[in-house]
Amino acid sequence: MGFTVKSSYALKALYELAKIDGEEIKKLSLVEIADRTKVPTDFLEKILGELRQNGIVKSVRGRYGGYSLAKSPDKILVKDVILNLDKPLNSFVCIHDSEKCEEHNECVIKYVWFNLYRSMMDELGKTTIKDLLDIGTKLTNKKKVKMSIEEKSE
Repeated sequence: MGFTVKSSYALKALYELAKIDGEEIKKLSLVEIADRTKVPTDFLEKILGELRQNGIVKSVRGRYGGYSLAKSPDKILVKDVILNLDKPLNSFVCIHDSEKCEEHNECVIKYVWFNLYRSMMDELGKTTIKDLLDIGTKLTNKKKVKMSIEEKSE
């Protein structure tokens, strides 16, 4: 069970778009997002295309075009992003199709995987892009305080 690089890159891109959501700049170009996230442009373009098809981002073509969030950051669930990009999220067939498992009636391990999967889905279903934005703000503030303390001690 795991997340792909694709999901990680998508969340990074959405985080950057959420950061500018309330600012005067309403869009970021593909190149700007790639620069901010350090994600290869060609891969990012494919990811943003999928996010656009799923109604998570919107895009405008042309000289003043770019990408923006299609919804408010507090309406975009991390779970939805991941499930739209990476299906299925988990690699244990027995959770989704017990008939494919020869030991499905006697297997106790599947209950461990199922509970873990369910817990993870529950947590991801409560986490929004706004939550990531809030975490990023806290981390930035901590970094600023630490730098200020270090400067004063010199």
